[in-house]
Amino acid sequence: MPVTLDYNGKIVFITGGGRGIGLAITTAFARAGATIIITYTSKDPQEVVKKLTEEYKVSIHVYHCPGEDTTRVNEVIDLASKEVGEVDIVVPNAGVSLWRDCIDMSDSELDWIMKTNLYAPITLCRGFVRHWLGMSTSVQSSEDPGKPPAGERVNLNKRILCVSSISGIVNMNPQRQVAYNVSKAGLTMACKSLAGEWAKYGITINSISPGYVATDMIKDPPPGEGREWADKWRKDTPVDRFADASEIGQMVVLMCSTESSSFMTGHDLVIDGGFTTY
Repeated sequence: MPVTLDYNGKIVFITGGGRGIGLAITTAFARAGATIIITYTSKDPQEVVKKLTEEYKVSIHVYHCPGEDTTRVNEVIDLASKEVGEVDIVVPNAGVSLWRDCIDMSDSELDWIMKTNLYAPITLCRGFVRHWLGMSTSVQSSEDPGKPPAGERVNLNKRILCVSSISGIVNMNPQRQVAYNVSKAGLTMACKSLAGEWAKYGITINSISPGYVATDMIKDPPPGEGREWADKWRKDTPVDRFADASEIGQMVVLMCSTESSSFMTGHDLVIDGGFTTY
């Protein structure tokens, strides 16, 4: 059976889907015909959503949802499922970074990175899996109705794909970003762990770890030494260029297709132009 990238009739939920890599993922799914739900925290993406809707003739729904606010996340899961339909694919993409020496990092900055990059994707996935199983999205009791009896297998036929980073594999240089590195390493391992835990529910969960992508940060790097860093990153990438965000978006669509992800779970796909080969 050939792999199809036809997502007509499928509903995809993407956090941070209005900018950067998230926008590329949204665009790729829109091109494939999916109905899309995207969340945002600060900048309302209605302008780009309107453009994509007109270009690809698909339905895109937008919800304000700070990922670290678990109460709001659970509300959006329930609300979007009711207003749009039952979600088939979840893509926790939203993330934040901070270049700061650890000894200069405040507690609030550390909390912000960890809650956004690690805690939020885990609670989002937990909320969706509970919803799919007929449980309340929030954890009120381990005995909530809807959970299958111990040992019983079900086939929900759902896909989860988290956007991690090669920063969870290698210590990036020359920038200092220990919190970001740790959060992404944790996210990659969370996907592996949850893949084993949720396989019995017919859910596959994988992650991708992109290398340097030509988003706004690289196209317009910080002043001072930051402008020299971008050149170093490119030189340290064997293919001698940065990825275009569309390359990441298209790979996410491929990885979430019914045929390609029916047996693959717990895998982290590195897309880095060879950066981690050294």
